Amino acid sequence: MPRRRHGRARRGRVTPPYVVVWLLFVFAWAANFVIRVGFSALLPPIIRDLELSYARAGALASAFFWAYIAVQIPSGLLGDRFGRRRVLVLGLVAVAAATALTGLAGSFAALVAARLATGAGQGSMFSNDRAIIAAVTPREKIGLGQGVSFTGPGLGITLGLALGGLLADLLSWRAVLFLFALGPLAAALAIARWVPPTPPAADAAALGPRLRAVLGTRAVWVLGGAGACGIYVQFVLATWAPMFFVETGVPGLARAGALASIQGLAAVAGLVAGGWADDRLRRRGVRHRTLIAAGLAALALSMGALALALARGSVWGLAATLALAAFFVWTIWGPAYALLGELVRAADLGAAFGVFNSICFVGAIVGPGVTGWVRDLTGSFAGGSAVAVLVALAGAAVALAIPAPRPVPAPARP
Repeated sequence: MPRRRHGRARRGRVTPPYVVVWLLFVFAWAANFVIRVGFSALLPPIIRDLELSYARAGALASAFFWAYIAVQIPSGLLGDRFGRRRVLVLGLVAVAAATALTGLAGSFAALVAARLATGAGQGSMFSNDRAIIAAVTPREKIGLGQGVSFTGPGLGITLGLALGGLLADLLSWRAVLFLFALGPLAAALAIARWVPPTPPAADAAALGPRLRAVLGTRAVWVLGGAGACGIYVQFVLATWAPMFFVETGVPGLARAGALASIQGLAAVAGLVAGGWADDRLRRRGVRHRTLIAAGLAALALSMGALALALARGSVWGLAATLALAAFFVWTIWGPAYALLGELVRAADLGAAFGVFNSICFVGAIVGPGVTGWVRDLTGSFAGGSAVAVLVALAGAAVALAIPAPRPVPAPARP
């Protein structure tokens, strides 16, 4: 009899509210990344239709991030001021509309404009959802919470590359984008329904002093510099991985996209492992920055092996090293987001995540374009991958220089 009562108690157990928020943001990020990275799987037919060079295709892939970076800080400030859920939901609706417009674009210029609009919509997500996670998650689970709730990008990479390649063989790239637009719309409705609203901070009106307080925190800039190196490599992989496999002789976009999607599953594992390890090692006195540096150093080794696989034309060697590189680059984000939450006041988290992500995504603008340029110059992606090794090593060195967190004073009143 006691065993049966225990069973009923387990069946009646309610999922903690913060876990529900984690899962909804997993879905929202997956929907966004299907659009962000699935576009990479559509690049081969776009290159053919518009007769683009690899350098110009890389610039097209980077166009998204110009707008993405531009709205990071404003969206964080708006979320702090008017409510983070509200800004986030409006951004997701904008993403759905802009993705549909991408499918309607009739010229290269129109395609660039639509990708800029998509980037602007997605730019409202990070600074607000990371701040919500930091606010609702118990402190002893913050590393795991930041990691698990951010596994959506890994799932989105897998679905975007696999579905993008498969659907591109069956449909036009325009039709694929119309289908992709449904995801963020569904995410917006779910978040509006089930994520609790976040009230504005009590001192949210003093935007200028609060932003200056974040910008004046040196550790935020150093952490962002290390993150930019990770993002550089991350979006080299996300943008060019299907073409890596085409270069090694894999026939068909569907198969190349499916192989490239391995990085998404590795990303999920890396995020969970990185967050889990960060929570446990922190209890033993290991700093967040140590895990970030270790992840970037392991990433450099993995990218070196990937460059060698490309040079040798080894499909399965490329698949294995791609998975390793993706795993290690994604391990750094749980510790990085947990550390950022310790560097600024809770009321300034939206602005802080916006500043941090703006710095990081300079790497997303530079990485795909540089790699495409090196490919045009050398005739192989191996050279661009070797450049990524140097970038990852630089990131590890920068991570070790991140200052330890210290109490952040309240901004002065104007």
